[in-house]
Amino acid sequence: MIRFSIILLFSWQAIFAQNNTSAYKKSTMQLGLFPGMSTNGINPGEYDNIFSLNIFTGFGHSTSYFELNGLAGFNTASSTGIHISGFANYIGGNNQVGLTEKQKRQERRLGYETNLSGFQISGVMNFVGTNVFGAQVTLGVNNVANYLIGFQFAGLFNYVGGFTMGTQVSAIGNYSKKSMSGVQLSLFFNSTQGSYSGIQLGFYNHAGIIMPTKGPEASKNTALQVGIVNASGDMGGWQIGFLNIGDRVAGTQIGIINIFKSAKSADYKDGPAFGLLNLGYFINPRVYVSELFIGNYGLYSGKPLNTRVRSATRSVYSYNETIYSTNHSQSNNINWGVSYRFGLISFYKSVDVTSQRNYFSFTGEFGHYNRNKKFDKELNMRYAIQAEIGFKLAKKASFIYPFVALSYNFMPNGEVINSEVLASSIGSSLLWPGYSFGIMIH
Repeated sequence: MIRFSIILLFSWQAIFAQNNTSAYKKSTMQLGLFPGMSTNGINPGEYDNIFSLNIFTGFGHSTSYFELNGLAGFNTASSTGIHISGFANYIGGNNQVGLTEKQKRQERRLGYETNLSGFQISGVMNFVGTNVFGAQVTLGVNNVANYLIGFQFAGLFNYVGGFTMGTQVSAIGNYSKKSMSGVQLSLFFNSTQGSYSGIQLGFYNHAGIIMPTKGPEASKNTALQVGIVNASGDMGGWQIGFLNIGDRVAGTQIGIINIFKSAKSADYKDGPAFGLLNLGYFINPRVYVSELFIGNYGLYSGKPLNTRVRSATRSVYSYNETIYSTNHSQSNNINWGVSYRFGLISFYKSVDVTSQRNYFSFTGEFGHYNRNKKFDKELNMRYAIQAEIGFKLAKKASFIYPFVALSYNFMPNGEVINSEVLASSIGSSLLWPGYSFGIMIH
């Protein structure tokens, strides 16, 4: 029975595909078993059906309102309405069977299209030869040769050969070749080679370009990528994930690792990058003393935000610092800690606008402190906000910036800390002002 069904599904194409009559007959209702055994006779490709009901496979020039097939439905021309098949729905393509590639291109130049305006529902495969205005739903694969205006849902994979304006949802992946405007949602990957506007949600998200909302090439539409890995060419939107990659990033990256290049347009403001490791501009060390730790050793990185704006009197960077802190001996009941600091840092320019002198930064910080040499099981958190000012040394040591900073700190379980000057407690929590001083390399 399975072999017989497969033969019925595919063998008709060789028999009926080259039936190119110049005028097509109208059929209100096609009832059949498979092509050649239906109310439309042995040449079902000559009929435009309003309704088509087939036990196994249905075949016609087009269907206007409703088609229901046990296995598959095939229409050689543009169709409308609802098409439901147990295995597959296929619209377009067979009118060009037997033609050379040159003849096919000629027909396409003359406006040959096979479109769907409506819905396709199948168990395994939906295919449309040109464009879809509507929806495709299947447990397997949806395939549109040109563009999709509407919605796709697939258990496995969605493919659009042109551009998409709508939504793609699948378990494995979504791909819109030329561009995408809307939502792509999958467990594994979402991709377009061209421009993207909307939202991508998946393990791996890729876009050829995401336009910025500000600057010389500003667009009203931008995109948000949320996933484990997010990648884009020129990126003017948002990336939130473990690893974010952008070619020229004028947007915002939030992740564990951010990789970026600065945009090259003149008088253009870039977006910030916030993460533990930011690769694309600088990574510099800091050493300092604070009220809690004798030794603090940090690596800070930044992404320029306005360095190409010629009228700017200061250079602003996004600020990221990963810090290891230690007391070398038991002090304040704290042995060591790790933390992450983020915010903005601003270097004020001298008379020579290419030279940076003093700086000011405002940052937030959160981290863990440990009471023992070995990592204990308790997660002891500390949160702080900090304002810092640094001063550039003489020319021979112009890369060294001594600094001082004031902070305000909060520990949810601060009872483990010895009383600090001006400290206050709220239940088991402790709040206090702090300080730090040291040197920064820039």
